[in-house]
Amino acid sequence: MNLTNERYDALIRSYLDGECSQDEAFMLLSWIAESKENRDYFESYKDVWTLTDFTLDEAEIDVEAALNSVNGKIEAAEAETIVVEMPWLRRNYKYVSAAAAIVVALFLGFLVSKPFDQNMTVAYNADQPEMMYELPDGSAFTFDGTGKVSYPKQFANDGRSIKFWGKALFDVMKDSERPFVVHCDGLDVEVLGTQFLLDVTGERYTIDLYSGAVRMTVVDKRGHELSHIDIQPGERGVWTPESGELISQTYAQVKEEELQTDHVLDFNDVSLTTIIKTLEYIYKIEVELPEAYATEKVTMRFSDEDSADEVVETIATLFGLEVSKTENTYTIH
Repeated sequence: MNLTNERYDALIRSYLDGECSQDEAFMLLSWIAESKENRDYFESYKDVWTLTDFTLDEAEIDVEAALNSVNGKIEAAEAETIVVEMPWLRRNYKYVSAAAAIVVALFLGFLVSKPFDQNMTVAYNADQPEMMYELPDGSAFTFDGTGKVSYPKQFANDGRSIKFWGKALFDVMKDSERPFVVHCDGLDVEVLGTQFLLDVTGERYTIDLYSGAVRMTVVDKRGHELSHIDIQPGERGVWTPESGELISQTYAQVKEEELQTDHVLDFNDVSLTTIIKTLEYIYKIEVELPEAYATEKVTMRFSDEDSADEVVETIATLFGLEVSKTENTYTIH
């Protein structure tokens, strides 16, 4: 890099970040127009800046407003040209015009390329009415409390990528050609088509998978993989950023942990078969259930003060059935 280019590095960065003044912008644009070498240098610098500019993901760029702003500056510059006498401009009009055309083309080309990088951001808090948001590919998500999602107006042809913080239920459209990736500050969640509940609000990041398949990948600040696990339906994936632990839990393990920490056991619209298996795991018992009731879905709530006898009896009473017990085996009939 020569000294001349080094002088303009800070100016280029300021220009690309949209922080330079009008005078600085015209100074830079004039320098770009001076030679093909300067134009190539600017283009190379811009390409590197575009690839490493992560701040663009946090704000939506209004391209139409930007173009109007450019037009306004051009009109202002033309007005100033009428007022100020510049004989050299008239003598070299064709060369200056060509240079100006190049500069404007570069500037507008830079702005027009940004719509493909610009992001939409949806922020939500618990005080707002619950609603479902739809992504460009038809996938959808519903917040469960405060959260924020950033996503492009149009997904790329080879993948779908969003940034997320909060807690939300996702319903992802299946597309084998374009994997769906949720970036969560150190954790990437990759899916093809599935439904899951993602929670990254606490000391642990969790994902409860209801259908499909999910891969949880821990990444460093550069996006390089550190570890990963695959989650199956009915399982919970858990990542603890502080310890770096990444594990999967079965439904029964999740409920046992829930009972130990919250002292309650919640089943919300869950099949009776799943509830029975969970109770068998927690209470170390066996429960025989008529096959006709296996797929019945139930919403129930127990506490750690409820005994196995009480829990099984409650289930049987709910369906007008009776219970008989032999040692650790319960038969509902």
